[in-house]
Amino acid sequence: MLHDLISGRIRVSPPLNAAERAFLDEVCDSGGTLRGTPTGRGDAGVPFARLAWRSCEAGCCLRWDGAGASRDLAPSLRFVVDHLLRPGARAAGHRRFPDFTCDHVLGGVVVVQRYDDPRPRVVRVQDNDVVELEVEASCGRSGPQRAPRAWPANVVALRPRRA
Repeated sequence: MLHDLISGRIRVSPPLNAAERAFLDEVCDSGGTLRGTPTGRGDAGVPFARLAWRSCEAGCCLRWDGAGASRDLAPSLRFVVDHLLRPGARAAGHRRFPDFTCDHVLGGVVVVQRYDDPRPRVVRVQDNDVVELEVEASCGRSGPQRAPRAWPANVVALRPRRA
């Protein structure tokens, strides 16, 4: 089976508390979209995306869990920063988020290369400013970057059609 390549992390300072970590996990595990969250309901500016940013156990960093679409890398992180974590975030004073401190500063870089998309996605955060960087895909002449895993003899590998 082919896998996505994910590298990097987003540092969070001060670290997330237990309530903040639990909420991120709850939204990730729910399979719902960001528009279904308490601060995202009724806001057309919120991306219609699934959250795939998870915190480490210590709360000091976020990582992309690979479950979401790579095109949602930056928009979903902007949502996390603007709605939940930064000073002045929408969660500040919201009755659903009494334990959120809304005092975090994020920074770092994450690169996602989906096996079915030749274009790597890169998101950089510096002082809570989320930027998606444009990276050109490889020309393909350097050979495969990773060898696909051999399928068992009784398995047929189905690939999506390309237009």
